[in-house]
Amino acid sequence: MNNFIFYDTETTGVKELDFIQVIQFAAIQTNNNFSKVNSFNELCSPLPWTLVTPKALSVNKKREIFHADKTHYELIKEIHGVWTKWTEQNPAIFVSYNGMRFDEEVMRRQFYWNLFDPYFTNTRGNTRLDLFLKMYVIAHFYKQKFPIPEMNNQMSLKLEDLVSNLDFDTINAHDALADCEFLIHLIKFIAHRLPCFYEEILDTVSKDGFFKKLNSNEVHFHCYFIPRSKTTKAYPFTPLIAEYNLSKYLPIFDLSYDPDNFIDLSYTELEQLINSKKKSPFKRLAIHKTQPTICLDTLIQDGIAIENPDFLRDRATKIQSNESFIERVTDIFNNKEFTTSKKINIEEQIYSEGFPSPIEKDRFIQFHNTQSYEERVNIIKSFDDHRYKEFAHRICAQEHTEEVETSILIALKELTRSRFNDEGPWPNSLQNLEEGKSLLLEAKDEDEKELINLAINSIKNSQ
Repeated sequence: MNNFIFYDTETTGVKELDFIQVIQFAAIQTNNNFSKVNSFNELCSPLPWTLVTPKALSVNKKREIFHADKTHYELIKEIHGVWTKWTEQNPAIFVSYNGMRFDEEVMRRQFYWNLFDPYFTNTRGNTRLDLFLKMYVIAHFYKQKFPIPEMNNQMSLKLEDLVSNLDFDTINAHDALADCEFLIHLIKFIAHRLPCFYEEILDTVSKDGFFKKLNSNEVHFHCYFIPRSKTTKAYPFTPLIAEYNLSKYLPIFDLSYDPDNFIDLSYTELEQLINSKKKSPFKRLAIHKTQPTICLDTLIQDGIAIENPDFLRDRATKIQSNESFIERVTDIFNNKEFTTSKKINIEEQIYSEGFPSPIEKDRFIQFHNTQSYEERVNIIKSFDDHRYKEFAHRICAQEHTEEVETSILIALKELTRSRFNDEGPWPNSLQNLEEGKSLLLEAKDEDEKELINLAINSIKNSQ
């Protein structure tokens, strides 16, 4: 019996993932039949050092955040508690829309900043599903069975457009709770109209499940969406599975290319090709995330006509029967270096500076369970990682404002000044003020102007 948790966030911005804050969070827990079991919907106030962009506020319309009593820490602690309760008896499938790029990454950072495990949605048996990526597949292969909306004569995969096209009321679009309702409506329609693909979706929400599907089917398709033209494309591929593949990434071979042109290449020739910027049939698939893929057999079961399926199977078999070729390619990808730039600010270091030790995690729990400032300060002193010490002091400034040491308040005041006046990877004040002016000129009504001015004034007051 599946335990679904549909969730959505409204945030202070959209671009600078490491520095934007959740201001509204909603989640709905359902059973296997998508009947509601529990729901959660809360707002919080913006952190003093977080810039609320005019564009974000004009879209989500959450003007009440500027008068909210709930602190950011209180909201995130509450979310963690709710999710823990909802998954005590049965791990959940966490469903989002564009979550792999946005909501999932945003929530990981909110948990990280507040001393909670960032990887809640894909640990302890929990799995995750980004329906936006699966819509690439539906839009490309299932247009005759699934109504895809068009806006201005172009395909739209926006959540509100999709569910509106399914005769669902979308008047509250961009409210987190409403978007959760939209998600439920969308997945119910997918399950009903495309049962074979829906079954594959559920079979591949976990890394192990995805690997099993790739390993048991030779031919798959990878779909992608081209934002500029609002069109989809797809290419056939076969996975290159060896005994020593890396756990998160799997090499694949694009079957649009003739295997005969590559199978007999030497290790050095393959290495040069894979490491060059030239187009090649070799790609890397992240199997620990939702991917816009579907196997050939599922399409055939759903009655979707595929041109020359036997031709693709023959090419895939030619690849799969050459174990030496697969091992050479796998070894090259395993040794390929994927460099990332050094992150300076602690908000950006969720992936780059290691994980907290089990002892440190126990100290986090003690910190959360303690109510007094004095006890929390003593616990902070025992932290080994400077990042968590800094985050803990920021939490104390929210929760114990009258007791926090003057030096900490001065440091946070300087942090706020820097975030609103200095150049950096965070939202830029001047750029957002200019964007606010442009939005005011384009505003359709007085309510929208009021929202934009609220954001503009909050920026000016923090400079």
